[in-house]
Amino acid sequence: MENVDMNRILDKIKKCLALAASDNPGEAEAALRQAKKLMDKHGITEAQVKLAEVKSMESKAPPARDRAARLANMIALAFACRLILHHPSRGGAFEFIGKGHYPELAQYTYAVLWKRLEVESDAFHEQMLCSLLDPDWDASGATIAARLGRDIYDGEVQYTLRRAKALKKEAKEDARKATTSFCEGWLYRVNETVRNFAGHEPDQDIQEWIDVKFGKLKTHKHRQNRDLDADGVQAGIDAGSRVSLHHGVKGDPVAQHLLN
Repeated sequence: MENVDMNRILDKIKKCLALAASDNPGEAEAALRQAKKLMDKHGITEAQVKLAEVKSMESKAPPARDRAARLANMIALAFACRLILHHPSRGGAFEFIGKGHYPELAQYTYAVLWKRLEVESDAFHEQMLCSLLDPDWDASGATIAARLGRDIYDGEVQYTLRRAKALKKEAKEDARKATTSFCEGWLYRVNETVRNFAGHEPDQDIQEWIDVKFGKLKTHKHRQNRDLDADGVQAGIDAGSRVSLHHGVKGDPVAQHLLN
């Protein structure tokens, strides 16, 4: 049987089972009989029906894969999903696996929050560069020579040029380190928000679905950033504290999203 036909039959069975929970005894009994009839006719087991409730949604992994994976995993847990990280050789995607509309919500929330982290960390990085870089470091050899009243090939002029280059490189590295710290602080604070929002843990059906589809998987280990800048971390925590998750309006699952 083709997948399309099987999915259609499973949908019919699930609808019958939903009606079997009706308060009307006659309707419930008829729906249960119909579900049993369809299952017997097509050789479908209760386990197959349960696993058919599991869905998955994918998002492309960005270059900063490890950092994004941490955020994606936080969000997956908040929406009772499991996260699968596909290796870059397989497209480098994040796959949110869960039931109902939760995988869609997890994917949407991840996309919005990752974009927010990118925008805020880029802005912080630019701010750090502006505060650390000295415009004089970009001065040309001719400008420095004229300022010192020396020839452009004079030793002091060349030393000043080398020193300016070294200071500029050092400032850029400090800005990068501060931005990494900012992201760590942001993720730390947002993780707290996500944990407070989280409801139930993913149920066993989701793990069984993963086992059937993927078999044995490796556990992803996140890199530890130990050399952090305290001010950068605090700036990230402050920015992350402005992120909030909200339960949406009933009947509009994608409205269950965030942001101030």
